[in-house]
Amino acid sequence: MRNTGVPRGLLRLLAAALVTCGAALAQQQAPQPTPDPDAKITRVRIGYTAARCEGYCESSTTVESGVLRSVSRSLSDKKHYPEMKSEAAITKEDWDDLLHFLDDKVLAAFTGRIGCPGCADQPVQWAEVEYSDGTKLTVSFNRGSAPPEIAALFTKIQGIVTKPLPNPKAKSVSGGPRS
Repeated sequence: MRNTGVPRGLLRLLAAALVTCGAALAQQQAPQPTPDPDAKITRVRIGYTAARCEGYCESSTTVESGVLRSVSRSLSDKKHYPEMKSEAAITKEDWDDLLHFLDDKVLAAFTGRIGCPGCADQPVQWAEVEYSDGTKLTVSFNRGSAPPEIAALFTKIQGIVTKPLPNPKAKSVSGGPRS
Protein backbone atom coordinates (compact mmCIF):
# COMPACT_ATOMS: atom_id res chain seq x y z
CA MET A 1 0.00 0.00 0.00
CA ARG A 2 1.36 3.38 -0.86
CA ASN A 3 1.86 5.99 1.81
CA THR A 4 -0.73 8.78 1.56
CA GLY A 5 0.54 10.67 4.57
CA VAL A 6 -2.61 9.78 6.55
CA PRO A 7 -2.28 7.15 9.31
CA ARG A 8 -4.00 3.87 8.42
CA GLY A 9 -6.04 3.87 11.67
CA LEU A 10 -7.45 7.30 10.84
CA LEU A 11 -8.48 6.10 7.37
CA ARG A 12 -10.30 3.12 8.92
CA LEU A 13 -12.03 5.39 11.43
CA LEU A 14 -13.07 7.78 8.64
CA ALA A 15 -14.41 4.88 6.54
CA ALA A 16 -16.39 3.52 9.49
CA ALA A 17 -17.84 6.98 10.14
CA LEU A 18 -18.89 7.33 6.49
CA VAL A 19 -20.56 3.90 6.51
CA THR A 20 -22.40 4.72 9.75
CA CYS A 21 -23.60 8.08 8.41
CA GLY A 22 -24.70 6.45 5.16
CA ALA A 23 -26.67 3.80 7.04
CA ALA A 24 -28.32 6.45 9.22
CA LEU A 25 -29.31 8.50 6.18
CA ALA A 26 -30.66 5.41 4.43
CA GLN A 27 -32.94 4.74 7.41
CA GLN A 28 -34.43 8.24 7.39
CA GLN A 29 -38.02 8.30 6.32
CA ALA A 30 -40.65 10.70 5.17
CA PRO A 31 -42.56 12.38 7.99
CA GLN A 32 -45.89 10.88 9.05
CA PRO A 33 -48.85 12.26 7.10
CA THR A 34 -51.17 14.75 8.76
CA PRO A 35 -54.85 13.81 8.87
CA ASP A 36 -57.49 16.33 7.84
CA PRO A 37 -58.56 18.44 10.86
CA ASP A 38 -62.12 17.07 10.57
CA ALA A 39 -61.01 13.43 10.22
CA LYS A 40 -61.95 11.02 12.99
CA ILE A 41 -60.07 7.92 14.13
CA THR A 42 -61.83 4.88 12.63
CA ARG A 43 -59.45 2.02 13.38
CA VAL A 44 -56.55 1.18 15.69
CA ARG A 45 -54.28 -1.81 14.99
CA ILE A 46 -51.42 -3.40 16.92
CA GLY A 47 -49.37 -6.46 16.13
CA TYR A 48 -46.09 -8.26 15.87
CA THR A 49 -44.20 -10.42 13.43
CA ALA A 50 -41.19 -12.64 13.93
CA ALA A 51 -39.50 -13.86 10.77
CA ARG A 52 -37.43 -16.60 12.40
CA CYS A 53 -39.83 -18.57 14.54
CA GLU A 54 -41.93 -21.70 14.59
CA GLY A 55 -45.64 -21.66 15.27
CA TYR A 56 -47.74 -18.53 15.24
CA CYS A 57 -45.23 -15.89 14.18
CA GLU A 58 -47.55 -13.08 13.16
CA SER A 59 -50.43 -11.58 15.07
CA SER A 60 -52.59 -8.49 14.76
CA THR A 61 -55.48 -6.98 16.68
CA THR A 62 -57.80 -4.44 15.07
CA VAL A 63 -60.18 -2.31 17.11
CA GLU A 64 -63.01 -0.38 15.50
CA SER A 65 -66.22 1.05 16.86
CA GLY A 66 -68.17 -1.93 18.22
CA VAL A 67 -65.75 -4.70 17.25
CA LEU A 68 -62.33 -6.16 18.02
CA ARG A 69 -60.73 -8.63 15.58
CA SER A 70 -57.61 -10.72 16.13
CA VAL A 71 -55.66 -12.83 13.65
CA SER A 72 -52.69 -15.11 14.35
CA ARG A 73 -50.86 -16.99 11.64
CA SER A 74 -47.78 -18.99 10.85
CA LEU A 75 -45.40 -17.65 8.27
CA SER A 76 -44.36 -21.11 7.11
CA ASP A 77 -46.14 -24.13 8.66
CA LYS A 78 -49.77 -23.41 7.85
CA LYS A 79 -50.67 -27.12 8.06
CA HIS A 80 -49.76 -27.46 11.74
CA TYR A 81 -50.58 -23.84 12.58
CA PRO A 82 -53.70 -22.83 10.66
CA GLU A 83 -54.76 -19.20 10.74
CA MET A 84 -56.72 -18.36 13.87
CA LYS A 85 -59.27 -15.56 13.75
CA SER A 86 -61.54 -14.17 16.42
CA GLU A 87 -64.03 -11.37 16.50
CA ALA A 88 -65.71 -9.89 19.54
CA ALA A 89 -68.15 -7.10 20.16
CA ILE A 90 -66.90 -4.24 22.31
CA THR A 91 -68.93 -1.66 24.12
CA LYS A 92 -69.28 1.94 23.02
CA GLU A 93 -67.60 2.84 26.31
CA ASP A 94 -64.52 0.73 25.43
CA TRP A 95 -64.26 2.43 22.01
CA ASP A 96 -64.77 5.93 23.43
CA ASP A 97 -62.22 5.22 26.17
CA LEU A 98 -59.67 4.11 23.56
CA LEU A 99 -60.29 7.25 21.48
CA HIS A 100 -59.86 9.41 24.60
CA PHE A 101 -56.62 7.56 25.39
CA LEU A 102 -55.23 8.48 21.96
CA ASP A 103 -54.36 12.04 22.94
CA ASP A 104 -51.78 14.30 21.28
CA LYS A 105 -48.93 12.80 23.33
CA VAL A 106 -49.74 9.24 22.25
CA LEU A 107 -50.31 10.24 18.61
CA ALA A 108 -46.96 12.09 18.59
CA ALA A 109 -45.27 8.74 19.35
CA PHE A 110 -46.36 7.41 15.92
CA THR A 111 -43.05 8.28 14.30
CA GLY A 112 -42.64 5.53 11.69
CA ARG A 113 -39.69 3.20 12.10
CA ILE A 114 -37.73 3.37 15.34
CA GLY A 115 -34.21 2.05 14.95
CA CYS A 116 -33.95 -0.94 12.65
CA PRO A 117 -37.04 -3.10 13.25
CA GLY A 118 -36.37 -6.74 12.45
CA CYS A 119 -32.63 -6.36 12.00
CA ALA A 120 -30.69 -9.30 13.39
CA ASP A 121 -33.89 -11.39 13.22
CA GLN A 122 -35.52 -9.56 16.10
CA PRO A 123 -39.32 -9.72 16.43
CA VAL A 124 -41.04 -6.52 15.32
CA GLN A 125 -43.99 -4.85 17.01
CA TRP A 126 -46.07 -2.19 15.30
CA ALA A 127 -49.10 0.01 15.78
CA GLU A 128 -51.29 1.95 13.38
CA VAL A 129 -54.04 4.55 13.71
CA GLU A 130 -56.32 5.06 10.71
CA TYR A 131 -58.48 8.15 10.14
CA SER A 132 -61.73 8.64 8.23
CA ASP A 133 -59.84 10.45 5.44
CA GLY A 134 -57.63 7.36 4.87
CA THR A 135 -54.57 8.81 6.61
CA LYS A 136 -52.58 6.27 8.63
CA LEU A 137 -50.07 6.97 11.38
CA THR A 138 -47.66 4.11 12.05
CA VAL A 139 -44.84 3.11 14.32
CA SER A 140 -42.68 -0.03 14.26
CA PHE A 141 -39.87 -1.12 16.56
CA ASN A 142 -38.01 -4.13 17.87
CA ARG A 143 -39.97 -5.99 20.53
CA GLY A 144 -39.28 -4.57 23.95
CA SER A 145 -38.22 -1.12 22.73
CA ALA A 146 -41.61 0.59 22.43
CA PRO A 147 -41.88 4.24 23.39
CA PRO A 148 -43.77 4.45 26.71
CA GLU A 149 -46.89 5.89 25.04
CA ILE A 150 -47.05 3.01 22.53
CA ALA A 151 -46.37 0.41 25.23
CA ALA A 152 -49.33 1.90 27.13
CA LEU A 153 -51.46 1.64 23.97
CA PHE A 154 -50.64 -2.09 23.69
CA THR A 155 -51.64 -2.53 27.34
CA LYS A 156 -54.84 -0.55 26.80
CA ILE A 157 -55.91 -2.68 23.82
CA GLN A 158 -54.93 -5.92 25.57
CA GLY A 159 -57.13 -4.76 28.46
CA ILE A 160 -60.09 -4.61 26.08
CA VAL A 161 -59.29 -8.12 24.85
CA THR A 162 -59.06 -9.62 28.33
CA LYS A 163 -62.13 -8.08 29.94
CA PRO A 164 -64.51 -10.71 31.29
CA LEU A 165 -67.53 -11.74 29.26
CA PRO A 166 -70.67 -9.80 30.06
CA ASN A 167 -73.41 -11.55 32.01
CA PRO A 168 -75.19 -13.65 29.34
CA LYS A 169 -78.61 -12.92 30.89
CA ALA A 170 -78.02 -9.16 30.77
CA LYS A 171 -79.03 -7.29 27.65
CA SER A 172 -75.86 -6.39 25.74
CA VAL A 173 -75.36 -2.86 24.44
CA SER A 174 -72.50 -4.04 22.22
CA GLY A 175 -74.52 -6.37 20.02
CA GLY A 176 -73.51 -9.68 21.53
CA PRO A 177 -71.11 -11.50 23.79
CA ARG A 178 -67.37 -11.63 23.19
CA SER A 179 -65.85 -14.84 21.99
